[in-house]
Amino acid sequence: MKHILSLAFAQDQYNFDEEVEFFGETYRITQYSTNFDIELTESIIKKYDGLCDVVCISGLPAKIKFKKGFFLHPDTYRIKVAAKFTPTVDGQIIKDVYIPYALRMFYLKNKPYLFNRRIGFYSAALQKSFVEVLEDLENDLVMADPYFLMKLPFNIYTSKGLNQFLKLLTPVLARMKVKKSHVPNFSDESLVKNRALDEFLSCDLLVGNEANITFLNLAHLKGKTLITDIVSEGMAFKLKEAGLKEALICLPQLSEHTKINYSILEGITLLKKGVGSVINDDDVVKLVEDLKLAPEIKVFNEDVDSITTFSFVIHPLTSRNLLMHPLFRAINRKYTSFFETAIEEVMSFSPGFFYGKIEGIVSEKNGKRVEGLIYAVTETPKKLMEKEADVIYKKILKLCDKAQVAGSKIMGLGAYTKIVGDAGVTIDRLSPIPVTTGNSLSSASTLWAAKLAVEKLGFVKKRENHFTGTVMVVGATGSIGAVSAKILSLSWDRVILVAPRAYKLIELREEILSINPSANIIISTDADSHSGESDLIITTTSGQGKTILDIMKVKSGCVICDVSRPFDISEKEAIKRPDVLVIASGEVQLPGKDLNIKIDLGLEGNIVYACLAETALLAMEGKFESFTLSRNINYEKVIEIDKLAKEHGVRLSNIMGHNGFITDEEFNLCREHAQNQLSKNKKSEKK
Repeated sequence: MKHILSLAFAQDQYNFDEEVEFFGETYRITQYSTNFDIELTESIIKKYDGLCDVVCISGLPAKIKFKKGFFLHPDTYRIKVAAKFTPTVDGQIIKDVYIPYALRMFYLKNKPYLFNRRIGFYSAALQKSFVEVLEDLENDLVMADPYFLMKLPFNIYTSKGLNQFLKLLTPVLARMKVKKSHVPNFSDESLVKNRALDEFLSCDLLVGNEANITFLNLAHLKGKTLITDIVSEGMAFKLKEAGLKEALICLPQLSEHTKINYSILEGITLLKKGVGSVINDDDVVKLVEDLKLAPEIKVFNEDVDSITTFSFVIHPLTSRNLLMHPLFRAINRKYTSFFETAIEEVMSFSPGFFYGKIEGIVSEKNGKRVEGLIYAVTETPKKLMEKEADVIYKKILKLCDKAQVAGSKIMGLGAYTKIVGDAGVTIDRLSPIPVTTGNSLSSASTLWAAKLAVEKLGFVKKRENHFTGTVMVVGATGSIGAVSAKILSLSWDRVILVAPRAYKLIELREEILSINPSANIIISTDADSHSGESDLIITTTSGQGKTILDIMKVKSGCVICDVSRPFDISEKEAIKRPDVLVIASGEVQLPGKDLNIKIDLGLEGNIVYACLAETALLAMEGKFESFTLSRNINYEKVIEIDKLAKEHGVRLSNIMGHNGFITDEEFNLCREHAQNQLSKNKKSEKK
């Protein structure tokens, strides 16, 4: 068993000698906290030199890099060379390589969090890996190094200014001993005396590591957000007691291994590589991949009174919807068809605009209050598909900018705005806030509605939670169709996939079989050839109202769940078959006793589109990321959003049809028609 000596230079009374399992192996870790005592630290190293496998030191002043040089404090150098036989590491190479990667990865998923903010550093000199990334992201930096290192009453604002300050300061720092007394305490008295700290403390985010702040008076962190490399169990308690709102932790995975820090992680990596080895950048990259390291936000004190804001973009589903605009309501009804085409063309040149609010959303899981800002573009589906994608991108991106200014943390794309171009990928890349298409919850709610409708009609038998019938997905290779097919293959005996391109169907079948090898999958390019044997049909095309199947060939008692907008199955077509139930997918109800939807979404009561509800759900969960993008929906994300919906209280509303809620009477009537038709079919077969 490998033996690791860990010295926590900037800690006090955190000593242990334990066997720790990590990375598939067991290590003996002996830790001593030396509380800034150079002589004690050096003597312990010399005592264990040659007797342990690696010496891991944390909390020492790091090497300070500046242009054309660096500064390493003599005390740090003294400790790092104290061992003659055992290698000594301090975790710095892992920080230098991993932290910039972690921050950039977090930024790509949470752009507003780290873009164009005021960010304060306790000591930027000791955290240069943070500085370079955050400055590149166009943030305004306030570096309190003059106060933190020398108790001087001013701040630094640029990397260039920091370099100049450090060059002047290094001769002074070299003569100063590394002592606890040299660390400023941030007491109320010091805050009053040094007005430069007002500017530092007014920043949106503060950056500091445990060694920087562990001995500070942390009262100034109340209600603040901290960016840090790691948070130990003891520090987590201190931060919560101080009233810290939340922390962006670069390496939260180590919180599961409370005895391991950056230096010990480097020590373990060195031991795995072998005696006489040196850790390089490639080793750190492999470490990140092997351990799946990633940053995350940890909330320490939830502000229950705050309201989290999300945004969502909608558009008119038909040209007739445009006539509801106040400008056109005065047009005589007999002339509306004449004006529709002209109005559709003219309105498509209108810029996007703020449409209204949804207020009173309250999570059942955590009580978080959420509100939605709804924006609109004036293009119908026809115009959205006709125009160049770049034109639509620019229009939506302007709304994303407005949403960010209004305090929104995430933007959802509704209906055809998520179909244009590359299905949200480019918009998300250029947007100042994360973007989601909402298709994960749209897929989940479609399956909720379909399952409930099939159960209520009662024509398909169930074996436990498995339907012993046939389901057909039309538009199966589309984003919602593909993920629906994957999930349905787990609960139906037979799944028929229908789409225009056979090669895509073959690829999808292989994907489904990799998930469920026992699935019975049939593929076809013709929906009509299988509609007579299907108990459930899911239509998820973007056909803009074109006929996708002959409803007269559909099996009696079948449920058709029409996800498409405009509908694939028109009301006129649905009326032809009273023995077939056509439902308009699954729209949902948001949680909140005082829910107030101040706009007309084209739905009844407090019902909203599932794609809108996904955006609201992510806001309730505090998961501000591009959850669903592109035309490929990860079925695991559908399962995840399904779980979040149950936790937060987003539920299926009454099943909708072309004209609103489908009542129990309508279900009963459809069942009677289907039973009669099935009886007639049996009689004709006997003849």
